[in-house]
Amino acid sequence: MNLSFGNRALFVLVLSFTGIGMHAEEKNPMAIVKANFQAADRDGNGALDSREFPALIDANAEHKIGRAAMVKRFGAYDRAFSTADRDADGVVAWSELMTKRPEHEDD
Repeated sequence: MNLSFGNRALFVLVLSFTGIGMHAEEKNPMAIVKANFQAADRDGNGALDSREFPALIDANAEHKIGRAAMVKRFGAYDRAFSTADRDADGVVAWSELMTKRPEHEDD
């Protein structure tokens, strides 16, 4: 994934609310997050349900990505899932993680 500076900043902002961000030890955290997303998607449908989502958070926490460690530590998986599930359809698609949150929206 090749993002412009503006889109990369947007990506960081959006993913920080889902426990994902740009604080990974590796040089390409977006690739790590994408790989973690795909690994967590056990049924291969391209989206994470509430049972699959904690695996994404846990994997991101292991890589020290964004707020994932905090979400894991406090067991805030449901809150993070609700925040990430932008269209409230019960699953989190990769595209939802890439969608900008309005700045006035609370955590």
